[in-house]
Amino acid sequence: MYKKILVGYDGSEGASTALRQAASLARNLGSEVWALWVKGSLPHYPEMVEEVEAEREAAEAFFQKITAELRAFSELHGIEIRGEMRSGHPAQALLRFAEEGRFDLIALGHKGHSGLWGRFLGHMADKVSENAHCSVLIAREG
Repeated sequence: MYKKILVGYDGSEGASTALRQAASLARNLGSEVWALWVKGSLPHYPEMVEEVEAEREAAEAFFQKITAELRAFSELHGIEIRGEMRSGHPAQALLRFAEEGRFDLIALGHKGHSGLWGRFLGHMADKVSENAHCSVLIAREG
C-alpha cells in the first residue's frame, strides 16, 4: 500500500503527531519513512555579510536539533527515519521532494508553527493536500 512515507517535520506538536502516525503505519506496512524540514524564508535583505552567515548558522542549528529529535524517536520506536532539509517555500519544496522521491504518502500535522499567519494565508497542509501527486494524511493532535 504505502512503501515510502514522507513526513513534513518542523518540530511542532502537529508535526510530532504526524510522525507518530507515520511511524505506526510504517511498522504495520513495512514502509520506509523520511522526514523533511523546509527552511522557508521571507524576503530579507541583510545589511551585512555577517547577517547572512548568522541566518545560515541558525538554520543549520535548528536542523541539527530536528535531526536529534528524529534520531531519539527512531531509537525509542525501533524504526529508521531519514531526515532531510531543503530551502524554499515549504509546500512547494515538500511537494517537489515527494514527487522526485516517488513517495506514496505525505504525512503532515494539522497545524505547524504558522499560527495566525497560516490562518490568513492557508496552512501548508491545505496547500499540500490540494496539490499532491499522492495520498496525504493530515494528522490532528489528540
